Amino acid sequence: MTVEIPPEHEQFVKAVIARGEFQTEGQVIGAGLRLLAERDRQIEYLRREVQVGLDELDRGDYVEYDEASLEESFEQIKREGREALHRHTQSQ
Repeated sequence: MTVEIPPEHEQFVKAVIARGEFQTEGQVIGAGLRLLAERDRQIEYLRREVQVGLDELDRGDYVEYDEASLEESFEQIKREGREALHRHTQSQ
């Protein structure tokens, strides 16, 4: 396979090789493709998770919060975090 890339990308590939991060152009391109594939997997995962949330909303499976209950929830989370930190520091 032959691939043409814009001059600025070619300069980047050469610079990465010159720094010693990769030995060949193919390795640089391969690393870029692996990152692209990982990004696609992450996007697909996020889409599935968003769909789970949308399905829960459609079923009415959610809790509405008002400002007072949110403040109470945040305070409880902070309290639990402080307690966990205290237990952790006591065990060392």
